[in-house]
Amino acid sequence: MARPLLVLAVLLACVVAGCGNDRTKPPETQAPDPPAGERVDRFPKAGITFTAPVNWPQMQAQGQRIGGIQSKRATLAIWRYARSEPLPDTDAELEEVEQLLIERVKRRDPTFTLQESRRLRRGGARAIELVGRQTAAGLPYGVRSSHVFFAGHEIVFDAYAPPEFFARVDETVFVPLFESLKLRRPRS
Repeated sequence: MARPLLVLAVLLACVVAGCGNDRTKPPETQAPDPPAGERVDRFPKAGITFTAPVNWPQMQAQGQRIGGIQSKRATLAIWRYARSEPLPDTDAELEEVEQLLIERVKRRDPTFTLQESRRLRRGGARAIELVGRQTAAGLPYGVRSSHVFFAGHEIVFDAYAPPEFFARVDETVFVPLFESLKLRRPRS
């Protein structure tokens, strides 16, 4: 009778002590993966092509979102909106749209802080880019949002990551992706 109790006591001690095994470290779920390799992502219906890291999976189209890439909490989502009004073409028109865009972003997210705003070209098309910090689903993010005006559409590239990772991801993933961007007339 004492022997079964001794065996039970030893088994319980092993369970409590972990039998000498080290604790398994939980998987990292916050830090985006560093980019590894390159692949070409094509969205022919939208006329968009760019180079992305192989280890960042593609996001599927959903509603106005035509796709994107993602690694843990870092995302580059691509949205395409048909515009009924003429696209901004002159510097004055772009400046006006830039101010309206900044106002709209601040109205939608009162926590948004603008760090940089500029008018530039992305994929050969005129664009407005905002860089700053925002809150989404109650969590802070660094964001680079490029609004590209091309072929009757506004194509929005929302690139964001947690603030502590944003600079690294922006430099190694987002900016190279924007530099590789090619635009053609959409098929749809």
